[in-house]
Amino acid sequence: MVFNSIFSYMSFAIYVVIFLLVYGYVKRIITYKGFNGLSMFILSFSMFYFVVPFIQTFFKLYRDDTSLFTRLLNQISDEEIFLNLFISSICLLLIVFSYKLNFKSKGSEPIQDSINQNVVGKDVLYKKINRITDMVFLVGLGSMIFLIAEVGSLKTYLSLGAMTRGLDKSPTDFIRSSYLQLVTLSVIILVTPYLYLYLYRMKKSKFIIIKFLVSFLFSVLFLFYNQGRAPLIIFFLPFLFTISKRSKKNFLGLVGMFVVGLFLLNYLDAIFQYFAYGNYLVEKNGNFITGFLSEFSYPFTNFSLRNDLIDINGYRYMYDYLIWPLTMIPSSLLNIVGLSKESLISVSTLNTEAYGVLLGVTPTGGIPVDLLTYNYYQFGFVTLIPMCFVIGRILRKLDKIFVFFDNNFAIKIVLYRISFSLITFLNNADISAIVRNRLDVVLLALIIIYIYKKSLKVSLKQKL
Repeated sequence: MVFNSIFSYMSFAIYVVIFLLVYGYVKRIITYKGFNGLSMFILSFSMFYFVVPFIQTFFKLYRDDTSLFTRLLNQISDEEIFLNLFISSICLLLIVFSYKLNFKSKGSEPIQDSINQNVVGKDVLYKKINRITDMVFLVGLGSMIFLIAEVGSLKTYLSLGAMTRGLDKSPTDFIRSSYLQLVTLSVIILVTPYLYLYLYRMKKSKFIIIKFLVSFLFSVLFLFYNQGRAPLIIFFLPFLFTISKRSKKNFLGLVGMFVVGLFLLNYLDAIFQYFAYGNYLVEKNGNFITGFLSEFSYPFTNFSLRNDLIDINGYRYMYDYLIWPLTMIPSSLLNIVGLSKESLISVSTLNTEAYGVLLGVTPTGGIPVDLLTYNYYQFGFVTLIPMCFVIGRILRKLDKIFVFFDNNFAIKIVLYRISFSLITFLNNADISAIVRNRLDVVLLALIIIYIYKKSLKVSLKQKL
């Protein structure tokens, strides 16, 4: 560890206080409620905006210098890093404060009061969810099969993720433009293993198990095609957490799984390289800290460079909150109304190009926009602060559903999938990218809301 001045010692003490507060608060949540949306959000937020600046400040010899964002982050002074840590801490406090606000009148049920819902018309709900899941499965599976047929083989399909990465490459170089919507639709195959497992725990059925295994296999194939290392790890985590039917989970156990997952990242890279280029090579980063910074420091870098990025791109004035539905429409339909995909430039694309301007190079890969920077892009702190309150209310709604299904282990697998996915929403908050690339989580959230509404309605009727 490196201490250069009295400021270093003071900031180190503040870091320790922040880590102890986060650990104590999250541990309290897990002890009494188990893992929920708020606890996963705080842990993910802390990793990006607290742990990264801490390592960047006190482990200078282990810094990574292989990416655009790490090269720029290394140029920022310790004082600037600490200031951005401080602003990030205020944002998290506002989110937690908003989460804790209770606007209901006295006597209404607070968030921690669960509702007795042991019998909620399970047969009717089972049939409806089974039909929905089968439909989603057929659409996702059909999209994958069409894509595999389009590119000629399964091996070519699995290599597409590597061959289409970078700003200078396009999926249309390998897939007809009329098939591009299938790429978006195929992601929903990831929904089905969780829902089939939910259905199986509601009612044991060999046919459901078969569908679960087939959907699980094709989900793994999709993840290898997508070649996202974090999505692959997050996909498996909910299954590990629901192997045991205990509602309370161990905080250190999750940290342990995260460390193991980070260790496996290089091996996943080697597997993806094999699919794309036919050779297998495990790169040695040298140490855990350098690997961590290379993977997880770009959200904090984005936020630290927010003013430089705004100087290049300007404010977005909520434009990104308006255009995302249009990004889902095929080009042929957009052309009818005089629009094109090229005219709907996302903030993620501009963000990456801005890094190239700052370093005087041509970017060959994308640098997504994290949650804080995405909202700062809209109109500075004028939009960032209100959105912190909105995020807190969304997390509160999610945890209200967690509490309602507190003893329903059949549905915990779905809730864990949604809560663990918060990490991907934190590091890539562009709504266009979320709806396009994380359509599976969006669909799961809609289904869980549907189940919650139906269950709540029946439960309240039973109480009357």
